[in-house]
Amino acid sequence: MAGRGRGRGGASFNIGILGFNRGDALPQPIHQPPPLFPPLELKAVPLLQGEEYDYMLALKQEFRGTIRESPFYLKVTEKKKDIHRYSDKYQNSGNDGNSCFQPGLIDWDRLPPELKTLKKKLKKVRFTPKPNVPTKAEAAEVLKTLESLEKKDVNPDENETEENEGEENELEEYYEEEEEEEDNDYNLNYFDNGEDYGDDDDDDVDEGPTY
Repeated sequence: MAGRGRGRGGASFNIGILGFNRGDALPQPIHQPPPLFPPLELKAVPLLQGEEYDYMLALKQEFRGTIRESPFYLKVTEKKKDIHRYSDKYQNSGNDGNSCFQPGLIDWDRLPPELKTLKKKLKKVRFTPKPNVPTKAEAAEVLKTLESLEKKDVNPDENETEENEGEENELEEYYEEEEEEEDNDYNLNYFDNGEDYGDDDDDDVDEGPTY
């Protein structure tokens, strides 16, 4: 329970640092503004003037301008607060469309080969199809078929008579086959070899006379 509501809290730092001790009166407030700049102990060296220094200054300004206009100068891109548009990625970035990655601007002899990006070029494969040259056997077969077709074209009446004769022969063979099949059916159904002859008479004898 010690330290609760008893006694006064002591300061945790040395009050003498503030410029007064315990029991002393507080300093009066200052109503005047502080000085703008502290007094300069070392003054700046005055600028040198002359034609030579003016020429050096002009060269320096020209050098700075060429560096800023070169494609290797990196600009700080300003972030737009507007919404992101699809067409933003197609806009040219850099100084007036120039980029340090354009071909011909980089001397790769002064840079390591690991940084050089290689583009793979697709090689066109030339395909020469082989001509379908017929063999001697195929040529002979083609000639035979052509000769047979020519013969058919020259004698169309003979071809028609041969076709008609062939159809008539096929019809005659068909009718002969049908007649043979009918004869066989009759023989199978009505053929009697005479083995059962007399069996009916024996049965009648056993039963007795008939009146």
